[in-house]
Amino acid sequence: MGAERALSYIGIAKKAGKLVTGTPSVCGGMKRGSRYPVFAACDISEGTKKRLSDRCAYYGVRLVTLPAGGEALARMSGKTGFVAAVSVTDAGLSEAAVSALEAENV
Repeated sequence: MGAERALSYIGIAKKAGKLVTGTPSVCGGMKRGSRYPVFAACDISEGTKKRLSDRCAYYGVRLVTLPAGGEALARMSGKTGFVAAVSVTDAGLSEAAVSALEAENV
């Protein structure tokens, strides 16, 4: 339930134009000063996982692993294929997505 709710917040962010999609864009956003949480698919490669983890640690950004794969993340972000990571650039929506995932893990 929490994963579905988190993915729906990502879909809302896409419709609102508040979504950064893809590892290169997410990492570039962090380099330019974005400090919004990064949501990663659970089935990304070890190299991508390390890249995101290292960048998030360096810039002090929270990295959240979704209990959903890259294909589900692509569908919710309006893309086709596979999306490894997204960042929701609206504070309310990103916090709601994180809260939904945390509520599932309680």
